[in-house]
Amino acid sequence: MVAFAKAVCCLLLFGVPASTQAKAVVSNDTDVLLDRTLSALGATLAFFSKEYRSVNLDAIIGTRIVEGTLNVLLRKLDRDALFPSVPVGQIQQIKQLRDLARKVSGDATPYVAEATPSYYRRIGDILADGFWELDYPSRDIDASIPIWEYKLEETMHEQDSDDCLTEFFGTGKTSKKECHISDKCWRMMTADGYSGYSLSHEIFYLEIGERFGCLPQMLWKVLTHHQASLESQREKFCANMLSEARLLAANDYPPPKQDLFMEQGALCGMLGYRQFVNSDWLEKILGWQDLNVGCFRGTPSDGLGRDDVHFKRNPLRVKREEKRLSDGCLCHRTTVAAAALAQYVRFILEAKLEAEGNPITS
Repeated sequence: MVAFAKAVCCLLLFGVPASTQAKAVVSNDTDVLLDRTLSALGATLAFFSKEYRSVNLDAIIGTRIVEGTLNVLLRKLDRDALFPSVPVGQIQQIKQLRDLARKVSGDATPYVAEATPSYYRRIGDILADGFWELDYPSRDIDASIPIWEYKLEETMHEQDSDDCLTEFFGTGKTSKKECHISDKCWRMMTADGYSGYSLSHEIFYLEIGERFGCLPQMLWKVLTHHQASLESQREKFCANMLSEARLLAANDYPPPKQDLFMEQGALCGMLGYRQFVNSDWLEKILGWQDLNVGCFRGTPSDGLGRDDVHFKRNPLRVKREEKRLSDGCLCHRTTVAAAALAQYVRFILEAKLEAEGNPITS
């Protein structure tokens, strides 16, 4: 295991198996990686800024995550008086990307509300400005957490996951009261043993519930269901997601799983778990992008037909419904890539500052 960046070498938080262990990155290379990541994120947001009339709701979740992640990062830099320690050009670029993500989100929301009014009514609250400003310190996952057996099959129906989210917002069929969490949903959304999108949506569910203001009700569910703390739940899920991400990397990132791989990094990266970030994984993500267009596409091995507009490969899959945009670009894939790249910006910059003796305090 390669340690977090300190002293001469600025490492990018590796935790991969020895067979695929990533290389240490000295500070000059880290600056190059940060610039490349900022450019890639900028190209992705520029693509969405051209497509804002056509994107789906989930794309706006991604741009809001970018906005929130960069906003929290900038606040931390300001709080710790670290702006002088970062090149002016990089600070300006981070601010510009934050502002562009906010603009895309605002511009696209009315079109999404018109195109999918029922879906927007049910879970549109997660598109609010500032909703995705998660502020967690950088940390490592406890290596002693048990890892359950990986499953190829999904466990949840997509509709079930969405129905449980509506309980937070009071927009479901059974209750119009906010934060009215049923035992059925709580058990399903906090169960052990899930893999794939079913597992990632457990993290998504817990993040949304807390951000929407349902923490007291969630803590009560933890108590009445005799569970460990919410923090322990999140760490347990991310520990198993990290194990799965390493498995995907060890199997050369199967194309149908690349969306999931990036989604894992975005969701657990927002919680501060830095082991989802390393230079080898970043190189792969950057290699999947069409920099000329800014988007991420599918491949024939994904099973996507040329003329598909909306498609689902498995009725049990909880990945959001994909949408094909111009130039063969995939909306969900580009969305999770943008969210993951924002986490890389955060962690690369944090690693660089710590190596230079100017760590972000929390």
